[in-house]
Amino acid sequence: MLQVISVTYTALTTARLHYTRRRPAVTGFSGVVVAVVTPFTPKGGIDTGSFKWLLEGLVEAGVHGLWVAGTTGEWTSLTPRERGELFHAAVEAADGRAKVFAGVAGLRLEEALEASKLAGDAGVDYVFSTPPLYFRPNRAKLLEYYERISEASGRPVYIYTIPGNVGYNIPVEDVEWMAEEYSGIAGIKATVNDYTYLGDLVRMVKQARRSFTVLAGSEELLVHMLAIGGDGIVSAVANVLPGIPVETWRAWSEGDTGKLGELSRQAIEARAMVSSLGPLPLALKSILSRLGAPIEARVRHPLGGSVDPSRVSLALCRRYRAFLHPRLPCVEDEYSYQYL
Repeated sequence: MLQVISVTYTALTTARLHYTRRRPAVTGFSGVVVAVVTPFTPKGGIDTGSFKWLLEGLVEAGVHGLWVAGTTGEWTSLTPRERGELFHAAVEAADGRAKVFAGVAGLRLEEALEASKLAGDAGVDYVFSTPPLYFRPNRAKLLEYYERISEASGRPVYIYTIPGNVGYNIPVEDVEWMAEEYSGIAGIKATVNDYTYLGDLVRMVKQARRSFTVLAGSEELLVHMLAIGGDGIVSAVANVLPGIPVETWRAWSEGDTGKLGELSRQAIEARAMVSSLGPLPLALKSILSRLGAPIEARVRHPLGGSVDPSRVSLALCRRYRAFLHPRLPCVEDEYSYQYL
């Protein structure tokens, strides 16, 4: 009996070591990441020129990462090959100055694996995905899903929990377990406003693995996330106003606590102004276009319609000029002055 136990233990240990060797190396990440919009041409294709224009300016503004083909990037309307086109353009635009996070979620596993392979071929730094949609997997199947994505891409993977869109949240205990079980999972972006969940998430996963990254999904949570031991945020409004989270990060890093309250207020106000226009992809592209960016205010189905961003654009231009995307000319023509 002892011999059987010994042989079994040796076999399991050998398998475990082999399994560990083929996991991608993971180092911790921290900073400000921008959930970038996806510009489209008048004919509906990917506008890679405008996309690179946007990303190069964001890198100039000092952001640390680019979140490509996520919710703000309208991933559900993009084919894997279109996402591959975006991944290549993002890697070129970043040029090693910022990390590229590639969205590879799919309605089918095969779609996610195809996008993952394209992301790896493009040379991105990380891939990310929501958990599977429609059917909620158990803990083991959820881990298997992220393992297969990481293996297909050859890159560390980020969990992207956004219960408002997916329909369910991932329990903190499951995230902690996955952090312990598989080092190919680099971290999580949690788009939730539940402060208890965020606090428990940071506390428990950091105990499981210190290098495991926890990012909040909204710019107004940056100071809170840093204060509880998290690693940063993924901001959509930073497409237009990268300076607010970048300056907040700098103030925190330098211990300049006097600035943090005002910067947090500005982040909350700017988010509310942008969100008042409608869905973020449409609102952000409309504002960018109105302020002089070479980006069409164009979205894909199921988003649609149009908004008049003049009032919000003028307010952002007047109040937050120093925080704007550095390549925006901040256009103010005669039409705008009716809102003064």
